[in-house]
Amino acid sequence: TVNYVDDSQKVVDSYVSPQMYARKETASIKMINSIIGINVDPEPMATLCNKIQLGPARVLPATDEEGPLLEVTVPPTRSDILHAVDIAEDIGIAYGYNNIVKTVPQTCTVGREQPLNQLGDLLREEIGRAGYVEVLTHGLCSTHDNFTALRRPITAAVSLSNPANVEYEVVRTSLLPGLLKCLQHNKSASFSGGFKLFEVSDVVLPDNENVVSQTIVGARNSRRVCATYSGPTSGFEVIHGLVDRLMCLCEVAPTKEYVASSGTAYVKVHCKEGWYYTIRELKQGASDVSGTYFPGRAAEIVLMSPKEKEPVVIGSFGILHPEVLGSFDISYPTSAVELNLDSLL
Repeated sequence: TVNYVDDSQKVVDSYVSPQMYARKETASIKMINSIIGINVDPEPMATLCNKIQLGPARVLPATDEEGPLLEVTVPPTRSDILHAVDIAEDIGIAYGYNNIVKTVPQTCTVGREQPLNQLGDLLREEIGRAGYVEVLTHGLCSTHDNFTALRRPITAAVSLSNPANVEYEVVRTSLLPGLLKCLQHNKSASFSGGFKLFEVSDVVLPDNENVVSQTIVGARNSRRVCATYSGPTSGFEVIHGLVDRLMCLCEVAPTKEYVASSGTAYVKVHCKEGWYYTIRELKQGASDVSGTYFPGRAAEIVLMSPKEKEPVVIGSFGILHPEVLGSFDISYPTSAVELNLDSLL
């Protein structure tokens, strides 16, 4: 017996566990036939349910456009039945997959990779050619690693109500903590020639306006690319070169002012019309991420594009602050860049 008690240890509610009871679930006959690709009448379909521990089953009369419904009895041993599609799956098994007649789809379409995924795959190859090693880190992290260790204010994030441990409290809002923990756990590697890591993955940001399937989900995914350089020197120029290379690969041209500050090093290549970027100093306190970098050794990446009326900051890079390195127990000076890929499409 499980008892619920109040502050005075008085039992306010109780129940016997496990709760061994059967429940009723319904599914549309039309939906089941459509998902499986068969045409079975309601009564034979109810008979199939007895083969898969979903009996007794019965057919309910039609109430709307969906037609008649199939009501099944779910025993306590079938905890895997959560939705109508689970009922359809079991009926398909009872019917026999080999008995389903193969048909040619009525639609004619060609599948292709999502543009954002394609961009990420292409960038992975190019960054790898630049000597960086790709890593894949956890999507969950602690609040300390995500904010405090990076010298950033604790802001809104998607958090877990009952995390397994302190390392899985929130969904990451930055890729940087994962890369820094990789450096922390690879101290035995050689840093004499520079240790380069990168990751192309998603972060999750709170967003009360993001709608998925007509539902406000309260959060959205954002595709990022993050890279670090750690070695005997800070490697700021190495990360700066990677930023320019990424923008060149995305066919975004530097502004005239930015080119003028580079002397004769710039070589003009094909770029998208109306797309430009520039680099400007990231001043302390100018944004939430400014505290992550060493004062005076950080910059913002600013994008101008036809789809945006005003210049947009899409990322930042610079030399990491010594306190950040100390939080992750990293002994070598490190530079990092984090860039939002969504804005480059």
